[in-house]
Amino acid sequence: MNRMTRRERGELCDEVMARFRGPGGATHRELCRRTGEVMSELLGARVELRFVALRDAPFSGATVRLADGGYVVFCAKSRSWYHRLGILLHELAHVVLHHRLDSASGAEGLRRLAPHLPGQAARIIAGRSDHAVDEEQEAEELADLLLERLTEQGDRAAELPAADVTPHVRRIAEGLVHYPAKDARR
Repeated sequence: MNRMTRRERGELCDEVMARFRGPGGATHRELCRRTGEVMSELLGARVELRFVALRDAPFSGATVRLADGGYVVFCAKSRSWYHRLGILLHELAHVVLHHRLDSASGAEGLRRLAPHLPGQAARIIAGRSDHAVDEEQEAEELADLLLERLTEQGDRAAELPAADVTPHVRRIAEGLVHYPAKDARR
């Protein structure tokens, strides 16, 4: 497998980011929904996002192709929408990088591997091979870059207070920029 250069990864990230363009200030939850829409556009098929409990599973997300040509993206049901967004962007990166997506057509051994998963999503684990390690790393690198760019867009819009605030309020606000409120942007 040929590794992407930093420049190639940046260019690919730019292409994907162009699909996310829209009003600034989107919440992490809205960006999760938009990630599903972008995946649907890229795959030319229906994509359903399912947030499920993945306790004891060796992964936090997976994309499965259904017999009808649609896709289901399983994502860990984290309390943090930021965490969910990172998982979904990782799955989007697999699509953009043209990694093989597993199908959910067989049922043998799936329930034994991950009985808690809905439907036949455990097939993903069964279909993994040695090349998956490189693909996972490549997808993670692209997802990290996408997450950074997507979250910076919204952060920049709300970074600083208006110019007419007093200097001490400005210093406090500048210090809090990187520490959002507990429920902010979820």
